[in-house]
Amino acid sequence: MSEPARAVAVAGLSGRTLRFAEVVPGETGPSLRRLGAADFDFDAERAIFETGNGAALETVAEALVEGLGGTAADTLVLAAHPTVTTSFFSRLPVALAPDVRAGQLRQETALLADLSPTQAVRVRSRSVRVEATPQGDREWVHVVHVDETVHVRLARLAEVLGVGGYDLADSTRAAAAVAGPGASLVVGAFSEHTEVAVARDGVFLFGTHGPSTAPADTAYFALAALQQAGIGTADLAGLRVYGDDATDERLDLTAEFTGAEATWIDPFSPFRRRPEADPAELAAFTPVLGAAL
Repeated sequence: MSEPARAVAVAGLSGRTLRFAEVVPGETGPSLRRLGAADFDFDAERAIFETGNGAALETVAEALVEGLGGTAADTLVLAAHPTVTTSFFSRLPVALAPDVRAGQLRQETALLADLSPTQAVRVRSRSVRVEATPQGDREWVHVVHVDETVHVRLARLAEVLGVGGYDLADSTRAAAAVAGPGASLVVGAFSEHTEVAVARDGVFLFGTHGPSTAPADTAYFALAALQQAGIGTADLAGLRVYGDDATDERLDLTAEFTGAEATWIDPFSPFRRRPEADPAELAAFTPVLGAAL
């Protein structure tokens, strides 16, 4: 008899807010065991991924224990926005030997993260899709990297929570997982950046981000992502949005260029529980719930 699937503990930081959930896989689909959020009087995301404020780290850890203490999960998954990581795509020949492939990804990561040759390069990579080209099949690999000091902080969060380890999930990839059926464009419109994911039937095809929040740049990022994913605007099933700045003013140009009406993404659709809340509040759980799938 096979062992039952393990629960998944997942958390995400966005500015001053921590969101978390515990998800239990099941034969009829995943279900939510716990869900919640905590607000701080400091930028928790920056404290964990950038500044390394020790007191802030312990405060976030305490909030995690309060929300997810006693979890049956053996790993804590941290959903991270690409603005606080080094996140990129690499197109590699499919025929590369594993050690050559790993070395290539480490070299690209070191270059983009501005690391010295003596620094450790820990890479988290996932294959996304294979593309046929005149030069042979190419594998699109999505890479996420954070500094070793960040790994130490994430390990501390997992230790305090009492789980065996941690993993990182990029928020654009997580958004793709809850995008719904058909070809979808998902835009995370935040007050300090824009992030975009392209998915087909919940399968991640491409993701990107940029520091601009101007409506024209938001539309540019979206159209560029569609082009990279090989999806035409006529094929779109929907334009899904989330983020603290997902306003009509910000997104109208994107909707006009894509010919799709912007609607709040529903990250709860794969689950058997949906809180009673404003659609914008529900959409804010997109990185967390998508990372659990």
